[in-house]
Amino acid sequence: MTDVLEAVRSFVAKGYDREYRIKDGALFDLELGSTLDACTLSVDAALRLESGSDAEDASNIYAITDPATGHKGLLIDAFDVFDELCHRDLSERLIAHRETAPAGDQDVPMKFGLRKIYKAEFERDPERYVLREGFPDVPPCPFGEHFSILGFDTAEQSYVWLVTSIMRDARLIRVPYQGEDVTRDE
Repeated sequence: MTDVLEAVRSFVAKGYDREYRIKDGALFDLELGSTLDACTLSVDAALRLESGSDAEDASNIYAITDPATGHKGLLIDAFDVFDELCHRDLSERLIAHRETAPAGDQDVPMKFGLRKIYKAEFERDPERYVLREGFPDVPPCPFGEHFSILGFDTAEQSYVWLVTSIMRDARLIRVPYQGEDVTRDE
């Protein structure tokens, strides 16, 4: 598979219908509102889709079974940042048998309906782009729900897709949502 949406649809067709997220470093079942035990969960499949030179952009999809409940679900790491957010034991389990494939979105100008910002464009003006966290006005995510973090172009005042290499850049400013006090022109 070379497309994240194609991969997600394939896993859902195989019964992976739960949505898992990383919360406080642990795997969290959104429907149950509870944390899964990283030591007992089964990572049935792990796929990393890379695009751009030197894997400039990557996304990961994990098909997971919780043996305690028998539920099967997906953890989608659209930004390739979970290894930084997870507790070490969970991160190691997720990536242990991860397969890597080229993504079908090499050098495309858009991703999930958002303008895609490559590292070269970011380098020209790194202060122009920020990473918004928890903002209620983010566009819908193609996997359901909403993105919890997303790039924002402060010059155009619009959400953008930042490639993985930008997400890992220490110069990228993270802006957490703080309610009505946040101005639109960071």
